[in-house]
Amino acid sequence: MSAVNARQVGLSVGADDARAPRLRRRRTWSPIRLSIAIVLAATYLMPFAFMFATALKPADQFLTDPSAWPRSLSLEHFRYAWRNAELGNGLRQSAIAVGIGVVLCCAICSMAAFWFLRHRGRVASALLAGFGSLWILPQVVWLIPFFLVLTTLNLTNNIFVLGVVYGTVFAPGFIWLLWAYFLQGLPPDIIEAAEIDGASLFQQYLRIALPLSKPALGAVAALTFVFSWGDLLLAVVLLSDPDQFTVVPATAILSGRLGSGVQATTAAAIITMIPPMVIFLIAQKAIVRGITGGFSK
Repeated sequence: MSAVNARQVGLSVGADDARAPRLRRRRTWSPIRLSIAIVLAATYLMPFAFMFATALKPADQFLTDPSAWPRSLSLEHFRYAWRNAELGNGLRQSAIAVGIGVVLCCAICSMAAFWFLRHRGRVASALLAGFGSLWILPQVVWLIPFFLVLTTLNLTNNIFVLGVVYGTVFAPGFIWLLWAYFLQGLPPDIIEAAEIDGASLFQQYLRIALPLSKPALGAVAALTFVFSWGDLLLAVVLLSDPDQFTVVPATAILSGRLGSGVQATTAAAIITMIPPMVIFLIAQKAIVRGITGGFSK
């Protein structure tokens, strides 16, 4: 190594050593940052804490002072909500519909995104823009004619049809997400080598694109689950039999019944929101990797 190169290496090492304390200071939590984080976390968590306190508070304490924290805990409202809203059946129906929607949405989005990746042109660009416009179109615009078509075909009040609807309704926006991931995350050399070796378009998708897109597919699956689980409008319009209701409409009907107070409705809402919260907490890293992974090679 020449003297000039050695001096340059020494200067770079010295600069790194000089920057190291500054980097450590930036990563250290100051009292101000800690205070801001505590305030933000408390602002976000307080409504959930109040919900649990309301649902777990005995009825006599709630009637005496609804805003006070409970002196004792009771599960009577959870039992009432589970029994009168038939939340067990609602959870099962939601699991069926949302499961179908997640699988179908991942399949549609991944195949469509890879097709757009391999086909460049005005027609493909127009179709991709059309999917984007469908995503931003409000549901109330197309829901009534869509309901009339399904009624004519005798496809309403069917939990499997609702799952197919979930898989297709949320697909247009996620096609853009996977297309951006494929555009930046798939090495073009591998695709070209597979094409030269005689692999068909479906083989390229199945053997190359699909295994390399697991982070993005995880994000699509988790977001589709959360959006579908919390849906009320589609479920209410397409399902009329209470035995077919998913968990969100069942909770909504409980809130309108006489004798079902605020505490029972709050307990039902807590039961309803537990599955998407668990899925989101488990898949939050996959969501971040899937969304940001396509923006850098």
